[in-house]
Parts: sequence; C-alpha cells; structure tokens
Amino acid sequence: MITAGTTFGSDVDDIDALVDDPLELVQQWLPPHEGELRPLAALSTVGLDGIPSLRHVLISDRDATGVFFHTDSASTKVAEIAANPVAAMAVAWPEVGRQLVVRGIVEPVSAAEAAAVYRERSRYLQLLAWLNTHENAHLPVDARHHLWAEFSDAHPALDPPERWVGFRLRPVTLTFWRGDPIGQSTRQHYTLADGRWSGRILAG
Repeated sequence: MITAGTTFGSDVDDIDALVDDPLELVQQWLPPHEGELRPLAALSTVGLDGIPSLRHVLISDRDATGVFFHTDSASTKVAEIAANPVAAMAVAWPEVGRQLVVRGIVEPVSAAEAAAVYRERSRYLQLLAWLNTHENAHLPVDARHHLWAEFSDAHPALDPPERWVGFRLRPVTLTFWRGDPIGQSTRQHYTLADGRWSGRILAG
C-alpha cells in the first residue's frame, strides 16, 4: 500500500497558476491503476444518523471523469452512499506538503469494470474481499488464520465475490493544497457549474 507521504506526478509543484481543467491536475497527482500499490485516501460519507462518517479506502484509479474506489456491498459506506450518494475524499502527501480534496457525487460502476479492478488487486486483497466478513471477525485469531490458509489453498485463482462493487466519485469541487516550509501555504479551489470549472487562489 502506498503511504500518504509518497510523491506522485512530475508536475506536483506546478500549481501556482490556475488551470482550465483541474481533473487533468488530479491525474498528474494520482497514479494510474497499473499495479497493486494504491494511494490511501480518507473517504467521508453522510451517516445514516446524519453525522459524517469517515474511513480510509484505496484509490483504484482516476480519469477525466473522477476518482474510483471499490469495496464490499455489505459495508456501512455502501448503505450510506445508497441513502445519500455524495462523498468527500482527501489524500495527503506530508513529506512534500501537498493535499488533494475531492467533493462530489458518487456513482456505481459496472460489474465488468469492478471485476477488472479486482483482477489487478494483490493476492492478499483478493482474498480479503472474500473473507472479510462479520462472521469471520468473531473467530479466534488462530481460526481466522486457518480459514484464510485453507481458502487460499483451495482457490489458486479467484473471481470477485458478488458483493464486490465499485464507485466513481465525480467531482463538483476540487481543492489542491500546497504547503511552503518558508512561507505561506496556498490552495487552488475549483468549482464545477454548468459543465465548466472556475478556480480561485485561496490562503492555505
């Protein structure tokens, strides 16, 4: 798993000037899905009780339409998204003083798209998608380890479980934060309205 301190993209420092399409900048900051190491992001949804709900997820991919993540359909976040399909996501790179915040609408992806992502996940994450259940969580550690090894031996190749699902976070706002160790931090904040992005430079 890639830590939040990892640097991505050759143009990470080039945010002094506003850009016409901030989603291009998102694609520079985040890597394509070409391996099992994925950026870790904090994902916030609206809880069923109306209180914000937060957890970390792996970013599966990004493109000109948004940012993608995948999860278990039985998870709390999926229930929250079904009730209120909006979310916010934040990725931080502390070592280089960078942070990306995405707010937007959550849309499901097709089963074929989700399956393609599953096939690119590490063996550990493929197994986890099958075995990470509430029932197994109640087993003693030794029993969980035995179940894991037994299932892995019995399934040298895996297709995704039916509960494996994917989502696109389609941005309506994007914020690129840049720290400065010897000066003021700054933000580029973009808002989408009527299909067009407008941006402002703000204090950090």
